[in-house]
Amino acid sequence: MTLLYGPMTHAELRRYLLANYPESRLELLTEEKRCTLVARHPELPADYFQFLSEVGWGTIGEGRYSVYSAPVEPSFVFGPGAGAGAAESLNSVVLVGDDFAGGQEAFRFERKGVVFGSVDSLDGRFEPAGETFSEFIQRWFVTT
Repeated sequence: MTLLYGPMTHAELRRYLLANYPESRLELLTEEKRCTLVARHPELPADYFQFLSEVGWGTIGEGRYSVYSAPVEPSFVFGPGAGAGAAESLNSVVLVGDDFAGGQEAFRFERKGVVFGSVDSLDGRFEPAGETFSEFIQRWFVTT
């Protein structure tokens, strides 16, 4: 996929998503909620918090993608019955969104910092994305 536009600001990305996916339901994170999230997860990247505050959380399109209003523990999505391999690989992960088709995006906490990537719901494997959450959303939705 090729980006239709170059890197977008969060305001441009929000306008694009709402114009091209009118079924979207994106709510902006309040400053109070942002402060609470930053206090709870200070290790998460500023880009993620800015995305929630400037682009929003909720659904993009009709059942295309869901951005969670806050990071959630894997057990919220996978339940306690996730296999031993999944439980082990998700030990240091918080989920931040999903594609309604079994894929979740997440941040994994590592010694060297926090890494953004995707989690495969079938085996719980985390795959680093090599980009920010904002870049991921732009790549997914603003392509030719």
